[in-house]
Amino acid sequence: SDLKYSNTAPINLLIVSIVPFLIWGPFFPDLIISILTLFFLYHVFKNKDFYYFNNKPLIKFFSFCIISIVSSLFSKDILFSLKSSFFYFRIGVFSCYVWYLIDKDKSILNYFYYALILCFSVLTIDGYYQYFNGENLFGFKMIGSRVSSFFGEEQIMGSYLSRLFPLLFALFIVKKKKKYEIYFISFLFILVESLIFVSGERAAFFF
Repeated sequence: SDLKYSNTAPINLLIVSIVPFLIWGPFFPDLIISILTLFFLYHVFKNKDFYYFNNKPLIKFFSFCIISIVSSLFSKDILFSLKSSFFYFRIGVFSCYVWYLIDKDKSILNYFYYALILCFSVLTIDGYYQYFNGENLFGFKMIGSRVSSFFGEEQIMGSYLSRLFPLLFALFIVKKKKKYEIYFISFLFILVESLIFVSGERAAFFF
């Protein structure tokens, strides 16, 4: 590849910051993904290096994006429908950028691993504290009998944990690990599964 960076650490940290930012809402994760997508596209077209775009899964994904946009044009509320479908392609481009960074410096996988460990550990501690005390460490009260931790009224803690835990587990499998990590992840898995259950999200518990 012709794309060159002298130091990927700042970019790695920016990308990994998406993990904790997701707890506070979609604004910053969307902003980071959008900026880095434009950045990557600029360098790709500038250097005419389309290697990471030349793969069947991505072509299928872009085909799906085109179908979604065309479908939005025939919806009753075109602008509202296009709002979610028109820029969806950035997810595919962003995934190619992460792929490129992994090829260049696999330390980004460790960044993701420890960011997920930190976020899951904090949510687990706070979630159980809220479950047993009726409010979390910052005073956010439970809504009914459902634990939501820092997510508050959004009540999507279960979705966050269930969708990101496979990524944490995959990173745990591929990395070199010490014996205590095996016990820690196993224990964390049990705690997270129970926490997803008390979050009251059926789909999340199924996942």
